[in-house]
Amino acid sequence: MFIGFQSCSQSNEPMKEIVINQSDIVKRTFEVHGMTCVGCEVTLEETVSDIEGVVTTKADHSNNNLVIEFDSTKTDVLSIKNAIKDLGYKIY
Repeated sequence: MFIGFQSCSQSNEPMKEIVINQSDIVKRTFEVHGMTCVGCEVTLEETVSDIEGVVTTKADHSNNNLVIEFDSTKTDVLSIKNAIKDLGYKIY
């Protein structure tokens, strides 16, 4: 089984289809400290979503967590954690 996505492009280039095998999708919940508002959630979600292979993100500052689904053939936990740390948040 696979999930197909079309990537968005702001240029005049045609959109390309991205195919992800369902068996490669990993769902993880991380404890993230330092988020104080919805703006922090949006910043975190947008930054992590830009990582190749990330399928979904949902941050919640009131619960100090980030739920993420990603393609394990395209990225890994270390890359995700480093992107979050680069924003100044602590991740566990």
